[in-house]
Amino acid sequence: MDPRLRESVRERAHGRCEYCGFPEDRSVRPFHGDHVLARQHGGETVIENLAWACNHCNLHKGPNMTGIDPATGQSTRLFHPRQDRWEDHFHWQGAMLVGRTAIGRATICVLDANDPLLVAVRAGLMEEGFDFTPD
Repeated sequence: MDPRLRESVRERAHGRCEYCGFPEDRSVRPFHGDHVLARQHGGETVIENLAWACNHCNLHKGPNMTGIDPATGQSTRLFHPRQDRWEDHFHWQGAMLVGRTAIGRATICVLDANDPLLVAVRAGLMEEGFDFTPD
């Protein structure tokens, strides 16, 4: 990815994962310009198809475009940071990410967003006053 494009994606996200809100400056692993629609599915490397993602979210999402809503058992599309508003699909319950919609719930499952280690790290950062809600 062109370094200028990568930096534009990073700046637009204010250095935070566009899926879980994790701050890049608190991560031990590099963040990625995630192809929301994966290249193998025809997604282009253009700013409109890129999201800034932490290593955990990016690796779990992979090329997935759908997931299973645990509340209904139905297949649903995943959260799309360029088309969806984060707060319409997610909210925080302490350090646990909770889905408001089928899209939110399926995305949380695919990304394993409430992995116990991640919840513990988020809890510590929240105690320091960090707000994980993406801008």
